[in-house]
Amino acid sequence: MNIDFTETIIESDLDFINLALTYGNSVKSRKDSEMIETLIALSSDQVEKDSLTKRYGLNQFPIHTDCAYLKSPPKYILLRYIGSIDNPTPTILVHFDKSKLSEEELDFVCRTIWFVKSKDKGFYTTVYKDDILRYDKEVMKMVNPAENKMDSILAKMKTTEIEWKKNKVVIINNHSTLHFRPQISNSENNKRILQRINIQ
Repeated sequence: MNIDFTETIIESDLDFINLALTYGNSVKSRKDSEMIETLIALSSDQVEKDSLTKRYGLNQFPIHTDCAYLKSPPKYILLRYIGSIDNPTPTILVHFDKSKLSEEELDFVCRTIWFVKSKDKGFYTTVYKDDILRYDKEVMKMVNPAENKMDSILAKMKTTEIEWKKNKVVIINNHSTLHFRPQISNSENNKRILQRINIQ
């Protein structure tokens, strides 16, 4: 798949797994994760373990690469909507295009060193390396104090709004496409539910 994303409809967990495995091998986001992870929109007070949901609750999530804390982020992220409400808040894709960057911005993403927090010792990397984009401000910090240009860089990029319906699946190229979830309403609490499979 050379495009940033594609969509389809999958009506069972087994078919979802089989589709995912046509793209490669599954990758667990954490050691205790299942192959299919369930992502439920919850308010912060309903979550105990540290996570984006604990930090942001029903508010907008930041733009991020999934599993940016892994030394090799999965190439594809498959998301499937299984929630109980119609027309839930969409997911927004952000398509990275280095041709939109100035020389200074390209230098920033290719040469500025970041420390990535992980379950192990952590590691150093750049935002863009070997045609792979990695960015998540929740786990990455610039080594040297400097202006973080990522907000202005990402503001230049084209976005796509993914509208969800029952059993819709989106396959995202996680090496070239970031994403985020806008703020959601209280009526979606515990009802906006996605499944996720990571593929390398």
